[in-house]
Amino acid sequence: MENQSTLLHTTARLVIATLIVIVMVVGKSFLVPMAWALLIGLASYRFLNHIETKTRLSRSAINSLFLLSLLLVLVGIGYFFYVELSHIFRDLPGMLQAISGRLHEISLTLKTYGIFIPDHVDKTFISDWVHSHNDMIMGFISGIGLNLWNIILIMFYMFFLLYYRDLVIHFYVNKFKKQERLDLAVDRFNKSLNLIRSYIYGIVLLTIISAAMNYLVFLIFGLKFSLFWAVFLALLNLIPFIGNPIGLVVIMLFAIITNDSLLIPVLIFVALFIMNFLQDNVIRPWIVGDKLKINAFAVFVAIIIGGMIWGVSGMILFIPIVGVAKIILESRQESGAWAILFSELPRSKQKKKKQVIGLEENI
Repeated sequence: MENQSTLLHTTARLVIATLIVIVMVVGKSFLVPMAWALLIGLASYRFLNHIETKTRLSRSAINSLFLLSLLLVLVGIGYFFYVELSHIFRDLPGMLQAISGRLHEISLTLKTYGIFIPDHVDKTFISDWVHSHNDMIMGFISGIGLNLWNIILIMFYMFFLLYYRDLVIHFYVNKFKKQERLDLAVDRFNKSLNLIRSYIYGIVLLTIISAAMNYLVFLIFGLKFSLFWAVFLALLNLIPFIGNPIGLVVIMLFAIITNDSLLIPVLIFVALFIMNFLQDNVIRPWIVGDKLKINAFAVFVAIIIGGMIWGVSGMILFIPIVGVAKIILESRQESGAWAILFSELPRSKQKKKKQVIGLEENI
């Protein structure tokens, strides 16, 4: 009987999880902008409350000014990418000629070993493809997976979420009649706020520092369009594990194409490798720290699942979502043990270490 009850509960959880995934896939056009709005709104919750208490401006005016500032930043980033990509596309014929020259040299070398490869690039085909996909390329890079309509939706959602943010407090007071449950819900909400705010502010500062360091490296080695590639690589770093290798490959290919010698691309690769090592082991722990308090495997799985469900936006959004889910699991006695699977290994806790060793011996 007990086994049947356990099986029934497990089946019910799997069905609920499957339904949640289906809803997230089907409702992607609504849920992605809402998730972005919630993430940014929670990160700015206390900041806007502080501004409201220190000024005589109305809540509507404060929210409107905040959203206008955010929109100007997004427009500035989008305009920057549009201008830089336009310059790159204008240099496309020269880059295609350089690629053809490199392919010809490689084909002559490989021909001596009996290996035959094309010794030129079909410039017409590549030019036509780039021009036909120009809007898609710039929209993907500048929007990080967000189009103009989603940005408009995010702004509207954020305005109403921030304007009616006091309803959260009234909801908790009316839902949880017992003081203990109310304190637990408030503690859970405050922990989620702290996690999201610290994480968002940390990655924004880390992105700015990373862009500055990238720009310095590219300037030193004379890489064309240094500022564009510096910002491009810094934004891709928002996606852990995946973004940086992709950006590095693209930049290395560009450096090889635009330089006569392979020494410059090699030096750029070494410099970026050293810089990324410093960022991951010195700057990131100092600025971001262990804000999410989840292990690297959980982050990696969140990126993969988020990418499968919500694309590029999911790769970024699912990381703090997993962090909040861990807080919720920890706050409930019946699910607290599951939160351990998302946590880092305990540090310098000899007692727990002995317990794990004992468990392994019993197994």
